[in-house]
Formats: sequence, structure tokens, C-alpha cells
Amino acid sequence: MKHALLISTLLLLFPVLNAQYLHHNIDAGIHHADSEISVTDVLTFPIEFLKENRTLEFNLNSKLSLDLSGEGYLIEKLEGTEGADSTCYRIIIKSVKKAAKGITLTYHGKIEEEIVAGAAEYARGFSQTDGIIGPEGIYMAGSTHWVPAFANATLFTFALTVELDEPWNVVTQGTRTVNSVENGRRNVTYESPEPMDEIYLIGGQWTEYSIQAGNVLVQAFLRTPDEALANRYLGVTQHYLNLYASLIGEYPFTKFALVENFWETGYGMPSFTLLGEKVIRFPWILHSSYPHELLHNYWGNSVYVDYKQGNWCEGITVYMADHLIKEQHGLGSDYRRSTLQKFTDYVNVENDFPPAEFISRNNPAEEAVGYGKVMMFNNMLRDEFGAELFLRAYSDFYQNNRYRQASFDDIRNSFEKITGENLEPVFDQWINRTGAPSLKLSDIHVTERVDEYELTFTLEQIQQGDLFMLNVPVAIYVEGNQEVHLTREQLNKQKTTYSYKFSNRPLKISIDPQFNIMRTLHHSEVPSSLSQLFGGQKSLVILPQDSTLSASYRAMAEFWSKTQVAQGKEMEIILDSEIEKIPVDRPVWVMGFENKFFNQVQIREQYNDFLTGEEKEQITALTKENTLVYALPNRNNPEQSVGFIGTRRPGALGGLSRKLTHYGGYGYLGFEGDEPSNVLKGVFPVLNSHLDHVISYPDQPEIHQKLSAREALAGVN
Repeated sequence: MKHALLISTLLLLFPVLNAQYLHHNIDAGIHHADSEISVTDVLTFPIEFLKENRTLEFNLNSKLSLDLSGEGYLIEKLEGTEGADSTCYRIIIKSVKKAAKGITLTYHGKIEEEIVAGAAEYARGFSQTDGIIGPEGIYMAGSTHWVPAFANATLFTFALTVELDEPWNVVTQGTRTVNSVENGRRNVTYESPEPMDEIYLIGGQWTEYSIQAGNVLVQAFLRTPDEALANRYLGVTQHYLNLYASLIGEYPFTKFALVENFWETGYGMPSFTLLGEKVIRFPWILHSSYPHELLHNYWGNSVYVDYKQGNWCEGITVYMADHLIKEQHGLGSDYRRSTLQKFTDYVNVENDFPPAEFISRNNPAEEAVGYGKVMMFNNMLRDEFGAELFLRAYSDFYQNNRYRQASFDDIRNSFEKITGENLEPVFDQWINRTGAPSLKLSDIHVTERVDEYELTFTLEQIQQGDLFMLNVPVAIYVEGNQEVHLTREQLNKQKTTYSYKFSNRPLKISIDPQFNIMRTLHHSEVPSSLSQLFGGQKSLVILPQDSTLSASYRAMAEFWSKTQVAQGKEMEIILDSEIEKIPVDRPVWVMGFENKFFNQVQIREQYNDFLTGEEKEQITALTKENTLVYALPNRNNPEQSVGFIGTRRPGALGGLSRKLTHYGGYGYLGFEGDEPSNVLKGVFPVLNSHLDHVISYPDQPEIHQKLSAREALAGVN
């Protein structure tokens, strides 16, 4: 009864809203064994809309046969519009009065598109399909064109009733109001009074689990019964629902469901997420990818993206989910450094583009711009105005743009409203321009006087192209002071000199030490990592000629080469017998303990003092029996990296081929078994950053102060 009352309340909340939108009333019958679907869709348009639009055009899947009959209107197929994906039809309104009562479309056919790996999915071990009905499951979305798509009615409400075999069930957006079984057939109805821009239909044979979290029904649909796993997800969901409600505003839907898919995916839909069976069982997903998909119910799935003006939602979702979780554990600066490192490694003048042109992630360069650069822009907004105003601005943006398409300009409007400042120049340089600043610290001098020390230094923008307006964090360590002196300096010119006076000796200066501004990184600021190897425009793999695993290493290298080619890059594969020394002009992978170059890329050569005794023992054991992976600076050119991968387990290389692309931010890794399972991971320290300078004195004092991590945007509950 409580659920029914909630539905009634929701329907009362949207009467004015609904009157503006097309409404689909869909009855669908599914015969999954034959991949067939039959649909009757009654379309109800606002009468004023029909008066202004006497001709309507829509697209429908080309494999669906449409009945062209109607009363008060004429439906006709537009000749020459039938394509691989969809066919265009026209509705001519003859009687607005009759058409306003409902335009009925009846169609049927097979939906059985192949599940394939695209460029981005190929590297991540995921696949995709435009739509499939089969014995394993059902997946249909906007890309399936299974619901008529009108160009001039992009947002709509809907009610969907599905009939299918009893062991099966379905999930879509909205609230489930009917779930009954009769004569071996199940009937399920969902209602969505909230305007949507596409309708998903996901089907499978699941075990269903649920709890009520306030006004939100939290559900888990698992293909294999697992109460413990379900309870973990139900509890975590409740936690993050409470967190985001406190940060942004009331959760926009009546449910959130974890749905296990029949192939590996990581999708976030309005009011549910669709994850593959392997993905949902990774323990780290609960506090990484999962809250990311839940947060998409605010950003992208209730405040929609106006893609013509750029996809803003991935950057803020990363910032309020992935970054926030790291920040809660004191690792925010590490996450930001990794983000900047990816931008530096993957983005160049050939593939760079402004965030205003970002639509979706198809390769690491697009991810570095659309996710990473926009995330860092949000971090700068938060640093500039403080966490309170930052959250108030996004809460305002959410309240004013729910169930409509929004753009970066709408975000700017909310920030200008809350802060009272003109932010058009700031948004313009970060959203509408390419590139990022690169900084140089120079001319550090200390002048000693009777009662004070004057520190002067110069900051310079050294990137190619236009200058940026920057507010650069500066940390100065002063002898005898308990805290590090933190300040910010405007850098709007190519070069500016700054001066500070202290009563005690300044010991060290660090520029942007916690990586709070969007910029490219100098190689001295970041340790070698796998992303530097995968990010190179041209790279080289050196295989061992004399190894029992040569064929397996070659298979791995060829798999990686395909992912690089899919991103417009090159990866050359050669044998160690073909060259005399490791090249210095590009990233290089050395594969195999038997490789003749293995002794030249020893992990302890540069970082032996950094590794703990336990790690050294573990590395020795992994070298003897399992798998070791790491990246080091090229000894003859530290601006390039050399990666090494060696294993004693032939069965491990297949899994590593896909897994290692997920570990781009790490410098060293260890794996055990054929799975293989990760047992060691870490990042090497930065030894000599060009943006850090220790000031020399005859009696060189020790520096005891340490920078504290910034307080998280929200605390750990």
C-alpha cells in the first residue's frame, strides 16, 4: 500500500510536466527463444503539439514490420530511408481531435544483433550490442530503435507492459506496478512519469532481492542466487543514496536496482545499473564503479546531457564518485596526479579537442579529456569557491534542470548565481579550448636581512599555444613553523616573479604539490607507469626469441597492438635478437624473464631503497614462480618509459592481456596463478620534481613539515 501511495504522489507531482510531453503506452510480447517481439504503442501527444506539428517523422528498427493503418492520421514509409539500423516513417495528422486520443503503432520482428567489442570495449574486456533477444537474455535500448524515436519529441513519459515466459522477468526505468504470473506467462508493468530520452528493456532469469530505503526501493537482480552478494550491494546502495541526497538533493526516482547482465558491461541507466557477472563480483567495484553508476541517476539520467554542446556529466560524476571516495581515504592528490598523468600520456596535438565537443569515451585520449579534464575543472571550481558554494551551485543546477537537457552553460549559470561572479572567461578557457598549461619554476633566491628573509621565485607557462588564466597553489616550508605556508598566485602572463618575506628561513618551495589545477605534467613529476607505455603514439614490444612462452607473449603483444590500432596508434613487435639496445625514442615493452634485455631493466636498480623488505621478498618469489609487471624510466632517456612483463605461468598471459589496461596508474604489479590474481601493486616515488626546490644552506636543516590532505567533499560515514 505504501508503494502504491508513493506512485500516486509521484503522478500528482508531474501533471504540468507530463502535459508537455509525448506519452508512450506500450504493450510488448516477447518470445525470447525466437528472438521475436511484438509491440502495440499508443502515442499520446499534447493537443497543442499536434496543432503545430501536423506532420511527424520517426525512426524504427528496420527489422520490425510496422502496420501502416490508422484513424485520423496516415502512416507512410519514407522511401529511401531504410538503413542498417532504422527506417524513417511519417505520420500525417488528418484530424487533430482524433489523433489527440492516441496514435496506435503496431509492429513486430526479430531483435538479434551480435554482441561485439568496440574500440573502447575491446581494451576494457567489455562488449556491446545495439539490441538482442535470445535464450541468454534481453537487451534493448535507444540504439535498438525498438520504440519510435521522434526528432521533435526527444523527451517523453511512458508506461510499459511486457508479457513473457514465467521464469523470466524484466527491468526498465520507472516504478514497477505489476508483476504477476498467469498460465505460464509473466506480466510486468513499469510506469515512468519522469520524462526520459530512451526506453531500456532488460530481461533475464534472476533471483530478486530488495530492501526499502526511505522512499526508494533498492533491488538486486542476480542470475545466480547469492544472498550475501545481494546484501552487500543493497547496503552499499543505501549508503550512497543517503550520501548523494545530502550533497545534491533528493534522489530522482523511486528505485535503484543492480541488474546482472548476461555479458560483461558497466552501464548506468535511469534507476538501475547493468553490470556483468564478473564485474559485480570484484570487491573493489562496490566503492568505485558502482557508486559512479548510481550517481549517474543525478548526472546524465535525470539531468540529461545536451550532446550538441558537450557531455558534461562524466567529469562531475567522476569527481563526486571516484575522486570523492579516494579523497575520503586521503588519496585525492594521488587520484588527481594519475588523472593529469593520463592526460599528459594520452593527449597530443593530433587528438586533442575541447570538452565542449566530447560525446562519449571511445579511447584513452577521449577519456582523458571528457572525464579527466572536466573532473579537474570541477576540482578548480571547488578550490576557487570552497566546498560549500561548490555543492550549492550543483544543487541549484540539479533542481533547475531535472528532466531536461542541460549544458556546460547551465552549470555556469548556477555557479554565477551562487557565487555572484562572471565565470564566462573561466568556462571558455577550460571547456571551449584545447590544451592545458605546463609550468616551470625558476630563479629561486633567498635574500637575508637583519630581521627577515625574502624569497623570490619565477613561474612560467611553457606550453605551446595560448596562455591560461591560472590560480596556482604554492607551498612554502619555513624553518620553525609547524604548518606549511599555503597560498595561491595568479599566473595570467607567460612569466611572473613573486616575492615573500618570512622571519625564519624558507627551506623549500613546491608548486601545485597536490595536483589541484589542470595541467600537463613534466616527466620528473610522475613516476613511470603503465599508462605511459599504453599512451605512446608509437611504441615497441621486444619479445624473447629463446623462451618456451614466446608464442604466448606474441599473442599478448598482437592483442595489445590491435587495441592501439583501434585508437589510431602504432605498436611494433620484434624479437630481442633483432636489435642491440633498447630504443630511447618511444615507450618500449620488454617481455619475458628470458629476454636478453631483462638484466637492463631490473626493478631494484633505481628503487631498491624505496621497496620494503617484504616487497623485495615478494618480488623475488613472483620472479621465480608467478608474474611480475613494472615500468621504469629509460636509463638513457628518462622522458620515455620501459615496461617489463615476465611470467612463469603460461595460462596467466591471456587474462593479463585485458587486465593490465585497468592498472594504468601503477608502476609495479605482481600476480599469482593462471587467473591471474593481483597480489602486489604500487607507485614508485617521485625523486626529483622540477616544481619542487629545496633551498641550500651551509648547515642544511631537515624539513619536518608535511602537507595535510584536504578535507574531503563529504566525510566517511
